[in-house]
Amino acid sequence: MQKTKEKSIVRKEDIVLGNLVVHVQYKKIKNLYLKIDVNTSEVKVSAPYTMSRERINEFLDNRREWIEKTRQKVIKKNKKHNQFQELDAEQEKKLREYLNFEIKNYIIKYEKIMRVKSEGFTIRKMKTRWGSCNVRTHHLNFNLALARVPRECLEYVVVHELTHLLEASHNANFWNLMEYYLPGSKRLRKKLNEYSVF
Repeated sequence: MQKTKEKSIVRKEDIVLGNLVVHVQYKKIKNLYLKIDVNTSEVKVSAPYTMSRERINEFLDNRREWIEKTRQKVIKKNKKHNQFQELDAEQEKKLREYLNFEIKNYIIKYEKIMRVKSEGFTIRKMKTRWGSCNVRTHHLNFNLALARVPRECLEYVVVHELTHLLEASHNANFWNLMEYYLPGSKRLRKKLNEYSVF
């Protein structure tokens, strides 16, 4: 016999709590449940489908301090455990092949959009940054550790380095260009910071 399925979800919505987005699922349940995803640090709530938005907001406000402290613990723990383990030659080869394919496609896409031209790229093991751009030669470098971040974060790094071909410094114009060519880049930057660069 199959196990009883999880209580069916009636509807979903996202609630903004300060600088966090809380994912709410309304279900046919009696109580309110709050959890921090141990893999993504996302805040998730399961609520009775008859419960009002106001009641949920009140519940979250009362637990804001716990939410923030618990998320920081999860993020800190994940940074330690997300570091690369020793890779054998075959594993590293596969990661490089994956990154080479993805980065090349993003570069082709955004060079057309941004009207810039890079001169090749290198995938390296880097300990302090996700990528770099030589503004004189237009050569780009990317961290091998990008193989384990979400694809949208990889896209962010590619656009970031290409933006240096338009603006060398991290000044206001640079960040405005980032947001123009990749809307939501500020959110992606925060998400990327949840991972370790080595």
